Amino acid sequence: MPLISGLAIAISTVIGLTAAIILFCLFKRREQRNYHDFVLENSISIKKLDEINRRYDFYPYVCFDQFHTYDNQTFFNMISCQDYLVYQLQYIRTKLFEQIKKVDHNSSRYKEYLAEVNSIDTSGQFAAPIGKLKSERLLKTECKLMQDKTCVPVTQFCLRVTLYRSNINGRVCEEKGEIFTAEDIFAINKRLNRKSGNFYLDREIWESICRVERGKVSNKMRFAIYKRDGYRCRKCGVSDRYAPLEIDHIIPIAKGGKSTYDNLQTLCHRCNTEKGDTIE
Repeated sequence: MPLISGLAIAISTVIGLTAAIILFCLFKRREQRNYHDFVLENSISIKKLDEINRRYDFYPYVCFDQFHTYDNQTFFNMISCQDYLVYQLQYIRTKLFEQIKKVDHNSSRYKEYLAEVNSIDTSGQFAAPIGKLKSERLLKTECKLMQDKTCVPVTQFCLRVTLYRSNINGRVCEEKGEIFTAEDIFAINKRLNRKSGNFYLDREIWESICRVERGKVSNKMRFAIYKRDGYRCRKCGVSDRYAPLEIDHIIPIAKGGKSTYDNLQTLCHRCNTEKGDTIE
């Protein structure tokens, strides 16, 4: 009996303490809400900041960071972050340049915006009597709300390219990355614009594109092509038991071919060497 009574007293004490803590937290939260609401409704500085915010339009930032994972060590080592960016710019540059323009707009407007915000000199002034509220706490709440409501747009564009290498189980075991500024991207795009039909006249740009296109043939894709073709050369019919097999681009990359299943075939080493960059 004494043991049961002691346990009951302990449980009652824990319940009482828990209830007291909950009530205290609710009280503090309600008190905090009172200060928060009063400042929002009556702070002269907050009203001025709201008016400034209505007059300035800042664009949200859209991230254009690029990521890719290679399951082949050779391709991971061969392809640089700039190679990958050059390749991707063929497809994303229109939207990318729109984002760069928006960031430039943010940058040009932000200095003027900050000047107006910093000119607000009505800290601690309220449109209604503060009553029993503590002025020191009101000032602290007002300062926090001013910080929260002040716009902080992205004013400098950058793009990060990250390349990963995974092992046979798909686990990432290596990575490399590089950051490119708007100036870097404009410089690359200028070189990309030097074209003749579908071919790029800048040799380095063309080689970058070819490396990334070739690197799209992952080990998983390679084995799928071998299986599709019955592990035999599609030209001479020899099987993998008698000759090493390779993946060939039917339309070579050098002539605009892509690393897609319908443009890939299995050839033995000899047939692939004889074919070279020709289209059969």
